[in-house]
Amino acid sequence: MLTRQEMWIKWTLYTLAVLLLTLAFALTLRGARPLGVCFYLPPLFVGVVASLEGARAGAIFALCYGAVCDLALPGTLPCVHTLAFVLAAMACAVVAQSLFQPGAICSAVCTLIVFAVFDAFNMLALAIADRAPFVTMLSITLRETAVSLPLLVAVHPVLIRLHRRFVF
Repeated sequence: MLTRQEMWIKWTLYTLAVLLLTLAFALTLRGARPLGVCFYLPPLFVGVVASLEGARAGAIFALCYGAVCDLALPGTLPCVHTLAFVLAAMACAVVAQSLFQPGAICSAVCTLIVFAVFDAFNMLALAIADRAPFVTMLSITLRETAVSLPLLVAVHPVLIRLHRRFVF
């Protein structure tokens, strides 16, 4: 059990790591559009943290990070990041606790879950508004996931090192 001070340090370091990784990716991959889509980092962070921290802490991280993303990024629905990330974090906690040991494979599966839930919310909103054909939305979703998932190679080691620092 972590003390209150250790808990604050842990989550402050998680926040700084996410900010620094986001800055590093923004500086290096800003104009890159492989397969015609942009890299999308938020599901990576939510998936890895949810797979490492469990249901409660993962959901709280997803709630806070989703709220920040909703304020900073455009979305198809109000609070789409917050809703999708919290639901996905809960699903990731179940996967991490029952199917996989926390690690690289579990983080990849959880990141895929976060992408699936988030993109399902977006696709549903666009389908209801009749703004895009389903096949086009699915194509963009699959390409975005395929392009972003390899970035786990950089994200996972940083976040798992922070996690291991605070596990007794």
